Amino acid sequence: MLTPEYMKQIVDQYLAAINDGDMQAVMTIYADDAAVEDPAGTEPKRGDDILQFYTNAFAGGAKVELTGPVRISEKAAAFPFRAEINQQGGQVLVVEVIDIFEFDADGKVNKMTAHFGPANVTVKGA
Repeated sequence: MLTPEYMKQIVDQYLAAINDGDMQAVMTIYADDAAVEDPAGTEPKRGDDILQFYTNAFAGGAKVELTGPVRISEKAAAFPFRAEINQQGGQVLVVEVIDIFEFDADGKVNKMTAHFGPANVTVKGA
């Protein structure tokens, strides 16, 4: 059964796996038929394309942290966070995001949408 505590635990597990650079651990939260829209509105990634997306997105190392409380509804969790992703040349891409996880009956994420746009992306360093 989905509980608020369980969904919050999955969010924490996801963020920790990204911080650890463990993309296989990221994949454990997803259902086999999951869809990832990052950013929301783009063509959904499925199957091996999800792992490839995370591997490419965080290849340079990334640090993520919650910037507010996780919001829980009956079958979903929404959470604001900041991602700092190392880029070539010493720059750091800073992205302010709200992700939404939609859970299936087995407690796996069957849809993830990442909500951000150009106004939520900055670059620091040089």
